[in-house]
Amino acid sequence: MLDRADSLPAESRKQQLATVMADPQLSRVLQRIDKMKSQHIATYGHIVVHVKRVQLTTSGATLYDCQDSRDSGLLNSATGKKLSRGVSHGNTKALMVKGSDGQWRVSKFITIGDGC
Repeated sequence: MLDRADSLPAESRKQQLATVMADPQLSRVLQRIDKMKSQHIATYGHIVVHVKRVQLTTSGATLYDCQDSRDSGLLNSATGKKLSRGVSHGNTKALMVKGSDGQWRVSKFITIGDGC
């Protein structure tokens, strides 16, 4: 959902993102979207996830992923000009927490670097 978060309707964006994210990640994403919109920046494309490993901890879980984001990135929403493009092997990890409703949500997303 992150690769289309900025295109969600403003009035329901927080509620929709809260189904897959928890704070502090949720607040960070909402703040980033506001900043991007004020600078006429939007996302494009789609990120393909390749979960490599999930490690359970006492406080949640850590998910390790090798994302393919080469067909996504940032663009100028006024001109349509692409500003950046992702990579084919983006090494990432997500810290997950289980909500009171039993659903897992991302509480922190960390880009480790290029190459998995």
